[in-house]
Amino acid sequence: MSGLGPDVEVPSYDVASLRPGIVHLGTGAFHRAHQAVYLHDLAQSGVSDRWGVVGSSLRSHTTVRRLARQDGLYSVTEVGRESRSVRVVGVLRDQVDAVADPAALVRRMADPQTQVVTLTITAPAYAAAVPTPPGIPAPSPVDAFDLVVDALARRRRAGRGPFTVMSCDNLPDNGRAARACVLAVAEARDPRLAAWVERHVTFPSTMVDRITPPSDAEHGAWLRRRHGLIDAAPVVCESFRQWVVEDSFCAERPPLDAVGVQMVADARPFVAMKTSLLNASHVALGFLGGRAGHGTTADAMRDQVLAATVSRMMRLEVTPLLAHVPGVDLDAYVADLLGRFANQALADPLERLRGRGSVRVLNYLAPPLRRAVHAGAPRAVLTDTLAAWIDQLDRDAEAPEVATDPAASTLVPLARGAAHDVRPFLVAAGLGDLAAVPAFVASVQRRLTTGEDQARAAAS
Repeated sequence: MSGLGPDVEVPSYDVASLRPGIVHLGTGAFHRAHQAVYLHDLAQSGVSDRWGVVGSSLRSHTTVRRLARQDGLYSVTEVGRESRSVRVVGVLRDQVDAVADPAALVRRMADPQTQVVTLTITAPAYAAAVPTPPGIPAPSPVDAFDLVVDALARRRRAGRGPFTVMSCDNLPDNGRAARACVLAVAEARDPRLAAWVERHVTFPSTMVDRITPPSDAEHGAWLRRRHGLIDAAPVVCESFRQWVVEDSFCAERPPLDAVGVQMVADARPFVAMKTSLLNASHVALGFLGGRAGHGTTADAMRDQVLAATVSRMMRLEVTPLLAHVPGVDLDAYVADLLGRFANQALADPLERLRGRGSVRVLNYLAPPLRRAVHAGAPRAVLTDTLAAWIDQLDRDAEAPEVATDPAASTLVPLARGAAHDVRPFLVAAGLGDLAAVPAFVASVQRRLTTGEDQARAAAS
């Protein structure tokens, strides 16, 4: 990446001498925009040169091969509401194509230099521990947890200590889910290995937050034109970022707190806050905004009625039922979220937010909806969002080639009849407990029958 413009920040550390203490499974855009940037800051600060990353992909050859051709270097463009900055990140010190050579990834995890294995492998990969709607296939041709157990078994046989397994996936209790999956694989192989994992390996839960929409050809052209930067794997993200990590490491702990990571005893309140407010609002924007004809979050937030509807959901339906989050003013958090969604310089496609709808609804919308239903609390926007998702699946039946829900084959036929009886759909979608609440079922039926977002109508 030579010949760069003066406005591009480049690593001040010796990239080649950075020692990789972390192996990461799933080197997609979010990891490169989030965890890798924190580790870049750690190296940039001079605190430690021992936390470089070995990156890998379990689904595709493309990204790791592009990064390998660039010696692991790539650019991160951070887009604020009134500013844009570009930095080159150098912490990805090696790339392993686990699709082509999974044994190579096992060897890197088993290497005594590896202290932490981190994961961003998407929620369906945790099917052994996290409820998912029926019909969702495994997301990867390579099973991440099989490889993690392979590496832990090698370290046990060699008499070495284990590495910490840290999930950075966006789902409740991600550390506990990773632990359940690893233990399930280990138990099936050798109960003694499972007992060793249970005694010695830690699985800290985390909360990760940074809006990272897809990078496109237009951004690549802008990088070349504005900064003289040719990058086959660029990342675009908002300027905001947050990482909360449970302070539970069985091997050496990276000094992440030196670069702004919050080390806590229990990440669950932070995760519930983020998934119930940010992610559930993304689901609402995706389906309600799509129904209103909008294409991006920026477009949707310019719609004053829709913006007020999402604000109402967060302030009146979600926030009052959240547990206390240490050190967080929830009113200020909601205000910040509304500002982040309205960032006109970072237009997140609503189509992306509707993708994998069955997974997003179950993991993000369902928890606050359940709390509201069982508390008899306001839930109009949450219910409208659920109905808009069902309506989208019904429309997908007319054009199955564009259906983006991984459980479409199971749910679309049931969505077709949901206006007459939504209960079979709710059961199949993993919401059977809500199907047993007559008042809630009736409210969903009304929305599906009238086709009207009642909360939006009230807001207007």
